[in-house]
Amino acid sequence: MLAKLALRNVRRQMSNYLIYFMTVILTVALLFALCNMIFSPQLNLDAESNSGMKNGLMGLIAFIFVIITFVLGYAASFMLRFRKREFGMYLTLGMTRNHVLLIFLTETLIMGFVALGLGILLGLFFYQGMVAIMMKLMQLELTFAAYSVKGLWITIGLVIAIFLLSAFSSFLYLKIVDIYDLLHGAQKSEKKSCHPRVWVFIMATSILVLIEAAIDFIRLIEIRYSASKGNLETAIMLDLFIMAMAFIFLHIGVAKSLIPFLSEKKTFCSRGTNTFTLRQLSGTLSVNSVMVGLMAFLLTAAIFVSNGAFFLKILERTEHERSNPFDVTYVENNDPGREPDEAILPEEAETIIENYSKIEKKCAYTTYRNETDEVTEPLTTWYEKNVLYLCTNISESDFNALCRARGYQTVNLDGRFLVVTNSTIAAGTDYSSVTLHLSGKSYLYGGRREGQSPLPDYIYTVVPDEAVKYLRVQEKKVVYVLEQKQYDAESLQRDLTYHYTYADGENTSNACDYWLKEMDRQVRDSEIAIFIIGAIYITTVFLLMVMAILALKIMSGLSEDRRRYLTLSCLGVSEGEQEQTLLCQMAGFFFQPLILPVLSSVPMGWLFGKLLQLHGCAGQVQEMYLTTGLIALIITILYTLYFVAIYQIAKRSVVQRTKS
Repeated sequence: MLAKLALRNVRRQMSNYLIYFMTVILTVALLFALCNMIFSPQLNLDAESNSGMKNGLMGLIAFIFVIITFVLGYAASFMLRFRKREFGMYLTLGMTRNHVLLIFLTETLIMGFVALGLGILLGLFFYQGMVAIMMKLMQLELTFAAYSVKGLWITIGLVIAIFLLSAFSSFLYLKIVDIYDLLHGAQKSEKKSCHPRVWVFIMATSILVLIEAAIDFIRLIEIRYSASKGNLETAIMLDLFIMAMAFIFLHIGVAKSLIPFLSEKKTFCSRGTNTFTLRQLSGTLSVNSVMVGLMAFLLTAAIFVSNGAFFLKILERTEHERSNPFDVTYVENNDPGREPDEAILPEEAETIIENYSKIEKKCAYTTYRNETDEVTEPLTTWYEKNVLYLCTNISESDFNALCRARGYQTVNLDGRFLVVTNSTIAAGTDYSSVTLHLSGKSYLYGGRREGQSPLPDYIYTVVPDEAVKYLRVQEKKVVYVLEQKQYDAESLQRDLTYHYTYADGENTSNACDYWLKEMDRQVRDSEIAIFIIGAIYITTVFLLMVMAILALKIMSGLSEDRRRYLTLSCLGVSEGEQEQTLLCQMAGFFFQPLILPVLSSVPMGWLFGKLLQLHGCAGQVQEMYLTTGLIALIITILYTLYFVAIYQIAKRSVVQRTKS
C-alpha cells in the first residue's frame, strides 16, 4: 500500500517537476562521465606523469559532490514544504509518522534510482564527448574511450549518497513538525518588503563596496603578476570575500527595493496588468532575495572560473613557445659529483633522436657568467635579480647562430652589449646607465631586444666575442630543430636517460641531460586540460543547479498562480495579455540572478587581457576578449532556452483560455 502510494506520488511529481528532474539527470550524467575519465585508458591517468590530473579530477568530484548534495537537499526540503498539506492529511487520516517518513524515503529512493539509470544512460555519450575534449586539449589521437566498471560503481555510490543526504534534512523535519503546521503552513502569507528606502541605501552601499573591492582586487593582481612582490594572497582572498558579500547584499537590496519603487509610479502601474505583475513579484522576490543573491554569486563564480581556465590555456601556450625556442636542448653535465663518462653525449643522442624525428638543424652555444652583476643594478626585486637574471652572457657569434637557426634577424653590436629578454618585468627596466666591465674592457648599453629571442624566457646580455674570452663558462648547450614536432616524447626521454654513479662510488641515480619541447608541451597540456575540463564541468553544474532551483520555485507556485490568473480572466483580461503578464512575472524572477554575472564579463575580460599584457602576450588579448564574450553568450543562450521551456509549461498550466 505504502509502496503504491509512493509510486503514485513520484509519477505525479515527475509531471509537475519534469524540468527540474531532467536537470538532475543531466547532473548525474556529468558525474558519471567525470568518474569514468579518472580510469580512462586513453587518458592514462594512472601513470605517474598524469597523477596530478587524476588527483585534480578526484578533488573536483568531491567538490561537486558537496555542491550537488547541498542544492538537492535544499530542493528536497523545499518540495517537502510545498507538500505540507498532503503529509498533514496523511497524518490526519490515521497514518503514523513513521509511515509518512517511509513514504517520503521510498519516493526519494525511486527518484534517485530513476535519475541514476537515465543519468548513466545519458552519461555514456557525455563521457565520449568529455574524453574527446580532453584528448584534443592534450593533442592526442581521438579514439573510442572504453568505459570503466570502477567509474560506474563510484557514480552509483555517489548518487545514492547524494539522495540519502539530501533527504536527511527533510527526514528530520517530518520527524518533529506538528500536524497543525503541516495542514495550515501553506496559509501563511508572504511578507512584503519593509522599509524600502533602507534597502535602497543597502543596495547603493553594496554597489560602492563592490566597485571598491573590485578595483583593489585588480590592483593587487597587477602587482602580484607584474612585480612578484610580497605575499598578497591574503589581501586578494579578502577582496574576493568582500565582493561576494557585496554581490549577495546587492541582489537583496534590489529585490526588496525595486518593486516598492515601481509600485509608487502611478503611470507605470496604470498600464495593463502591471499592478498585478508587481504584486506577484513583490512577495516572491522579497522572500527569495537571499537565494537569488547566492544564485547570482554562483553564476559569477562559474563565469570567472571558465574565463580563468581559458586565460591559463592562452598563457601556457605562449609561455611554452618562449621557454622552448628549440625542439631539443642538450645541457652539458658539469656536476663535479657525477662521473662524466656515463653521460649520453650529443653524437650518441642524435642517433637516438633520429629514430623519432629527423633533425633539420643543429647549433651549439655557450653561456658565460661574470661576477660584477652590473645588469642587476636597475632591477628592484629579489625575483628579478636572482631568477630572471643570473649573470648570463652569450657571445655575439653564438647568438647570431641561434637566430639563424630560428629564422630570426641577426644583430650587430658594434662594440656594445645588448639586453635580450622575453620577460615583461625586465622589458620595462631602464638599462641605459649600465656599463659592463668584461675581460678588462668596458661595454656601453646598446639597446634591448624584446621578442624573437632564440633563448629561454630569462634575461641575457649579448656581448662581443672578445668580451667572453676570460669569463667563466656557465653552461654548454646544443640545440636541435626537428622536422616532426609531435612524437613519442616520453619514450625518447626514457631512451635519453642514463644511470650514473656519484663520485663517492656508492650512490647512483638516473639523469637526462636533454630538455624536450614536446615533453614540456604534453606536461603543460595535461595540466591545463584538467583546469579547462574542471571549469567547463563546474560552470555546467552551477548553471544547471541555479536553473533547477529557480525552475522549482516557479513550478511550485503554479497552483496558486492558476487561481489568480482565473480571477484575471474573469475580470476580462484576454489570453494574450495573460501570457504577456506571466512572461513578465517569470522573467523578472528568473533573469534577475543572471544580469549582473553576465555584465561582470566586461571587467573580467579586461582583467585577464591586462594580465596577458603583463606577461608579454599582447597579441593574445583580442583572443581573450572573444573568449570572454563567447562564454557569456553561451551561458545566456542556455539560460534563455531553459527559461523558454519552463515558460511554455507554466503557460499551459496557468493561462486561462478565453471562450471565442
